[in-house]
Amino acid sequence: MGHAKERPGPRTRVAQRVASHRFGDLFAGLSRDNLSREALAGITLLAIAIPEQLATSQLAGVAAFSAMVAFIAATLVFTFLGANPIMSVGADSTIAPLFAVALVRLAAPNSSQYYALVAMAAILTGVLVGAVGLLKLGWLADFLSLPIITGFLSGIGVIIIIHQLPHVLGVAGGGESAASRLSAIAHELSHVSAWSIAIGLGTLIVMIVGEKLNPRLPLALAAVLGSSLLAWALHLSRHGVTELGAVVVGGPVWRIHGLTTHDWGALVVTSLTLTVVVISQSAATSRVSADEIGVADDLDRDFIGVGAANVVAGLLGTFPVDASPARTSVASLAGGRTKFLGLVAGVGALLVSPLAGIAHAIPLAALAGVLLFIAGRLIKVGQFRAIWRVNTAEFAVAVTSLLGVLVLGVELGLGVAVGLAILVRTWRSARPRMVELGRRDDTTSWEPITVKGVTRRSHVLVVLYDEALYFANAGVFRSELHDLLATHPNTTHVVIDAVAMVDLDFTGLMTLGEVVDDLAHDGIDVVVARASDLVIARLQRSSDAAVRALRHFDSVDAAVTAARHGHA
Repeated sequence: MGHAKERPGPRTRVAQRVASHRFGDLFAGLSRDNLSREALAGITLLAIAIPEQLATSQLAGVAAFSAMVAFIAATLVFTFLGANPIMSVGADSTIAPLFAVALVRLAAPNSSQYYALVAMAAILTGVLVGAVGLLKLGWLADFLSLPIITGFLSGIGVIIIIHQLPHVLGVAGGGESAASRLSAIAHELSHVSAWSIAIGLGTLIVMIVGEKLNPRLPLALAAVLGSSLLAWALHLSRHGVTELGAVVVGGPVWRIHGLTTHDWGALVVTSLTLTVVVISQSAATSRVSADEIGVADDLDRDFIGVGAANVVAGLLGTFPVDASPARTSVASLAGGRTKFLGLVAGVGALLVSPLAGIAHAIPLAALAGVLLFIAGRLIKVGQFRAIWRVNTAEFAVAVTSLLGVLVLGVELGLGVAVGLAILVRTWRSARPRMVELGRRDDTTSWEPITVKGVTRRSHVLVVLYDEALYFANAGVFRSELHDLLATHPNTTHVVIDAVAMVDLDFTGLMTLGEVVDDLAHDGIDVVVARASDLVIARLQRSSDAAVRALRHFDSVDAAVTAARHGHA
């Protein structure tokens, strides 16, 4: 009989959440009972990481072994400094196109100048991400809404697919923008290699099927090794199948030299973009995985770990790194719960790295198949559908983010999407709803007047304002209230339900005073219900005596009762 997946009980979860703040102990949570499980989880993570890191090196425009160095450095540094016990940090296909697209404009891929640029980008990104953690600014990650991230990552996924199509088709490719690359591919369609297509799609299919059967199996590694053996046995290099080529195994190299003022300008912009993406993806990965294994997340400390991993990666001559949702998910599914799995994966990668030279025979189409699988995970069609069903404005933000990345480039695309999201949010808060409330029959519950069984009370107007009252919407508040009063000319009491009024700025306070004065001249009194302590404090500090004198009640029904009986 199979056993259900064990989930921590309440006491265990509390203990784990407390322990999660003591991850300075590398072996916290490790015992004889789970040692073999944690070691196996680390080996599983390594088996998944090797082909993914080699594939990501193609996106980054660097030598294959550089990605292995990045993985080793990032994994070990984060294991020692980060908080999350299972989060995997290393070369990542989300950010690789970001810095590659930006920096190839300054230097050719695989050139010494390009290596200097990507190494410095890693250091700058690491300093910025680490500063976010040290200054406890992890809350900044919340400013990128899910629709923006959905569109942004989908755009990156489409870029990855376009970049890898030439390898899958066995053609030369070319071009800088997405449109120019597709145009170049279209002109090469007469030279496609059937073997390349078979290897690329075969690898992709193996990974898709493997994920459904058992995500813990290292089928990506098996598919890449199998395609390499096939290419060697059938001499497929003679049939248009391009191989990875010589993999030079070497130690860390100091890369930073000869950067111009123009280079520094591009590096700063690129690093700022990378920082936004890294903190967003790392925060999401940390939160989801921490919840899965029942520990508390510590975003600030995780940012310190990811930042330090980037700095070390840059100093070792590699490129920017990031938390990987896919690899972290594999670590969780493999049963990993402690930092020992990261130690096993990092040390394991270090031990097998001298054997990286044998990777020269790997077909680029196989690595492209791995990246197509990763790209497919980034393009969340279901998420787009869900956003559309909930809010068409946010769907427009998601689509704008996607198209912006493809048409304008990553930096401008992300900037346009964030700007649009801010505008949408500002427009909403500047145009909130004023809802008239009535009492449900035979209860003390006050609900929107449009609900069946809810009626208004004579001479009383109860309104709910569903936004903070501040400078951008104060005029709307005054106007809409007067419009409602015009439809109910016999009103003698106004009750403002302030439960959704989370704040009240100076302009809002002054406008409220004007409203109170307007209504007093018409013989209408005003009371406030369900206001927060903050709003009450603001009312009491007003320079307007009439506002300071406003009565406030804990419930709408109490406010209405007091108003109707002349106790307001």
